[in-house]
Amino acid sequence: MTGAARFDGGFVGEILAEPGGEHLLTCWSCGTCAATCLVRRFDPAFNPRLLLRRAGLGLREQVLSSAEIWQCSACDACYPRCPQQIHISDVIRAIRNIAIREGYAPPGPHAEVDPQRCSGCAVCTRACPYGAIDRVVTFIDDQERTIARVDPNLCQHCGICVAACPSGAMALETVNDRELVTRMGAGGWLERPGMLQGGADAPRILAFVCQWSIHADSEWAALDALQSDGLRIVRLPCSGRVDPAMVLLALTQGADGVLVVGCAEGECHYLRGTYLGRGKVLLLNEMMKQLGLASERIAFAQSGALDRRVLPRLVDQMRADLVRLAHEPAAAAV
Repeated sequence: MTGAARFDGGFVGEILAEPGGEHLLTCWSCGTCAATCLVRRFDPAFNPRLLLRRAGLGLREQVLSSAEIWQCSACDACYPRCPQQIHISDVIRAIRNIAIREGYAPPGPHAEVDPQRCSGCAVCTRACPYGAIDRVVTFIDDQERTIARVDPNLCQHCGICVAACPSGAMALETVNDRELVTRMGAGGWLERPGMLQGGADAPRILAFVCQWSIHADSEWAALDALQSDGLRIVRLPCSGRVDPAMVLLALTQGADGVLVVGCAEGECHYLRGTYLGRGKVLLLNEMMKQLGLASERIAFAQSGALDRRVLPRLVDQMRADLVRLAHEPAAAAV
C-alpha cells in the first residue's frame, strides 16, 4: 500500500475536534517529552513525539493500531518541560477515544473481577486513579448483586485495585499476590529469622520498590547486585500496590524491617499511587504503635526524578535504626 493510500485527510480534524486533542498541531516535535518519559525506559519504542507527528500527518491506521496510544499513564512528567506547554497525555487520550469508538482494544492484561467474591463495596472504584472501575447490577446464582466492573480501555494495570480490595476479588495477571509472595520468599528468604528474633547478626530488610521510582537501568543492576540474605528487593508497578498483609507477613516471617519506596510527590506515574502507598504505611505505623511495637520497622520513602542511588542510602539508614531498636524492648518481634 502506498503512503498516499494510508493518508487520511480527515483524521487530523477528528483529533482536533476531540476534547484534549486541540493541541495536536501545536507540538514542535522537539522530543523533550520523549527525553522525559519514564515509559521509554521499559519500552524504547514508545515515543510520544513520533506518535503525535504521525497523527499530525493523518496516518490513521498506523496511529490507531499502535500499542503506544495505550501506554501513556497521564503522569504528565513531560508537561512542565514541554516548551509549548502541551498536555501530551490529553492529546493521546483524544486519539485513544477515537480508537475505542472504532473498535480498537488495548493489548496486554487488565484488572479482572471475581464476581463470586466481590461484595460491591466500591473500595476499588475509589482507589482507581483512572476511573476504570464502576459498579453494575447483575445476577449471580439467581440473586441480584452489585459488583465491580473494570473498563479494559481505561485500566493502566497499576495493581492499586488489587491491593485495595478487602475481599480479594480483584486480580491482575502480572502482579498477582501469589507471584509477589513468591518473589518475597524466593530461596527461602522468609524462612530465616532476623536480627530482632536473634537469628542474624545484622538486620534483614525487605524493600518494596516502585518500578518507576528508580530511573536508570544501571541503578537497577547495582541494586540487584546488593541483594543478599540481609536485603531482598521486590519490584512493584506502583507503591500504591503494596499490600499491608504482605508487609505484616514479611515481619512475622523473618524480616526485621520493611521499606516501601515510591515516586516523589507530584511525579507518580499512576497519579496518586505515592499518596496511597504512603497512607498505607502510615496506617501500619499507627497499628504498630497501638500494639506496643516499634513503628520504625516499617518505613516509606520517595525517590524523585533527579535522585540517584537513593535506595542504598535508605537501606543503610533503616539498618542503623534497626540496630538501635535491637537493644530496645519496643523492638519485640511481631
